[in-house]
Amino acid sequence: MAFHSLSAKVLIVTTSLMAAAAASHTPDLKAQPISGAALSGGATELRLPREEEGVPYYLFVPTRRDPAAPPLVTVHGISRRADEHIGAFAPWAERSGRVLVAPLFSEHQCKRYQRVTQDRCQADRALFATLREVAEATGVDIDRVDLFGFSGGAQFAHRFALLYPERVARLAVSSAGWYTQPDPEEAYPYGLAPGTGGGQRFRAKLEAFLEIPTLVLVGERDIERDRALRRERRVDRRQGRNRVERAARWSQALREAAVRAGVDAEVRFRSLPNCGHAFDDCVRHGGLVEEVMAWFSGR
Repeated sequence: MAFHSLSAKVLIVTTSLMAAAAASHTPDLKAQPISGAALSGGATELRLPREEEGVPYYLFVPTRRDPAAPPLVTVHGISRRADEHIGAFAPWAERSGRVLVAPLFSEHQCKRYQRVTQDRCQADRALFATLREVAEATGVDIDRVDLFGFSGGAQFAHRFALLYPERVARLAVSSAGWYTQPDPEEAYPYGLAPGTGGGQRFRAKLEAFLEIPTLVLVGERDIERDRALRRERRVDRRQGRNRVERAARWSQALREAAVRAGVDAEVRFRSLPNCGHAFDDCVRHGGLVEEVMAWFSGR
């Protein structure tokens, strides 16, 4: 889905060279923050962080904003193609009047951003810094966001929501390689048991997390045990041998955890047709954007 499908003209103010530099996040690039001035309607920018904890991010501001709609944050996988995310969701953001944010967690700065807190960049703090800058630039309320992630971004998204459920209005994840289970007996990041991984922080918010309406997506052909998939005996045994099995089992685990906690949870599992693990294939052939659009619209 390309930018030209927008009713408003989208202004791209970055070149492919700049995007490539942002992906590697060199010190020279970080030293050149963009002004915090508000964007004009229907424009997209790749912005550089002004806060030390921040990361580069794409920002789309619709021509007409819906003041009641929370901003949408979309998080890339380990290919780091945040530009693909902004391109796929910008047409919907324009139609629905939403501010759209796509942080860029470079391999240099945030190699293991999927773990949220277990990396030198502290990806959760980086997202908060990004949201503060977005609020300053646009005036949008950032108290709560709709959060989507694909592949490694899905890992980040569900763990961020586990840790900060009060900041997530609705959650959608697609094609995660593996999941943190709502299991208080298994050590984080596999489960929520206290340990060196900080599982106690996540366990304390489990009930609130289960109250977040959650959509779990995966391509119906995403059954390959590729190099990006976490291949461990304990994960295979507990979560399944491929992303389809793991998404279905995690969805069911959330429902069962909600029953035990007495939470009336809204968890929906959807298999995307005609696609495997490529984000662009799931957008073009699997209806990924339409599924997420409907979910964040409350349908």
